[in-house]
Amino acid sequence: MSLAEYIDLFGDNILYLLEQHVILFAIALAAAIVLGVVLGTLVHRFKRLDTLIVPVVNVLQACPEIVLLALAIPFLGIGISGALVPLFVKGVLPILRNTASGFASIDPRMLEAARGMGMSPAQILLRVEVPAILPIVIAGVRISAVMLVSVLTLTAYIGVDSLGTLILQGISRMDTTPLLIGSGLTALLAITVNYLLFGLERFASRRVS
Repeated sequence: MSLAEYIDLFGDNILYLLEQHVILFAIALAAAIVLGVVLGTLVHRFKRLDTLIVPVVNVLQACPEIVLLALAIPFLGIGISGALVPLFVKGVLPILRNTASGFASIDPRMLEAARGMGMSPAQILLRVEVPAILPIVIAGVRISAVMLVSVLTLTAYIGVDSLGTLILQGISRMDTTPLLIGSGLTALLAITVNYLLFGLERFASRRVS
């Protein structure tokens, strides 16, 4: 079956799988951002946590994605939770590192000047620290986002619909058409996400400078 014929016959299913992939990606990235920023902030504020949090995140980052999925199934079952929870942690480390390094890169004189102006800790965080670290955090988010777009194709192996479903169908049926569509859309989505976040990163950098 040609590419055009396949799209004509299964176009609705392709759009559905693309939509599901984008939804899964949005959920996973949002969770990774929240956890990464919180952990990065804690690591910066409380130096002792560095020896506790970072090694754990490093181990999870080093584990192959398929292994994390297999380990999660007995606890979370087969489904969205069993797919997202072990996979979104793969996107935490770049955000954690960039958040912590962003805080560490702030000039202490800026903080002293803010305190001298009578700013409260909350005002210093929101008006001085957050704008200063935002471009660095977005750079970490961009790395995580591109990685998650690809990693989420593995959700198909535990029965969760995504673009990985097309890739898995192509492999199991020895059919290059769904394989090309699934991998091509995944690559296109990754490129689009990278481009959008890179633009946001540059915009944030100009605001800081």
